Amino acid sequence: MSIVQLKKFTGNRGFSILEVLIAALITGILATATLQFYSRMHHQAENQYDVSEAQHQCRASLFDIVKTLRMAGFKLDGHPAYEISGDTLAVYFSETQPVDTVVYYLEEFQPWEYHHLGVSSDKTTLRRLMKKRNSAMPGAFADYITSIRYSIVDSANIVIAMTAQTPRADDTYAPNGGYRTFSLAERVNIRNL
Repeated sequence: MSIVQLKKFTGNRGFSILEVLIAALITGILATATLQFYSRMHHQAENQYDVSEAQHQCRASLFDIVKTLRMAGFKLDGHPAYEISGDTLAVYFSETQPVDTVVYYLEEFQPWEYHHLGVSSDKTTLRRLMKKRNSAMPGAFADYITSIRYSIVDSANIVIAMTAQTPRADDTYAPNGGYRTFSLAERVNIRNL
C-alpha cells in the first residue's frame, strides 16, 4: 500500500461521538420546539372551533325562535298569541289544527352528561334549548345555551336575548371559569297582533 492510498483510507473515518451527540441535541431541541408549537396551535384551533360552534348555536336558535314568533297569532281567534314564563316561551298559531303550539324552554344537562363531558357541575351549569311542537316529544334544539330572556316592549314587539357558551373550559381564559360565551339579541315584531 502506498502512502497516498493510506491517506485516502484514513480520511473517510465517519463521525466522532461528539459530533453525533451535538446533532442529537440540536434535533431534540428542534423537535421539542416543534411539538410545543403544534400543541399550542392545536389548542387554539380547538378553542376557536368551540367559540364558532357556540356562535352558530346561538344564531341558529335565535333565528328559529324569531321565525316561529313572527307567526304567533296567525289565524287565531280568542286565544293568546304567546305566553312567556321565565325562560319558557309558548307560541300559538293555527296551521292544520285548531291551535298549533310551539314551546321553547331550557333544560339542564343530566349528571351523567356532565361526567361524560368531563365537566364539573360545580364550575358551570350546562343547559340545552328544547323545542316542543304540539303533543310531540320535546327535542334538543341547541346545546350549551346558558340563558334566554324575553322582554316585552309592547304587545307586538319582543326582544329576545340569548347567551351560549363553549362546551369546554379554555385554560388560557380566566373569566367565567374559562368558559367563553357569546350573546345575541334581536327585536321581533309579531305581525298578527
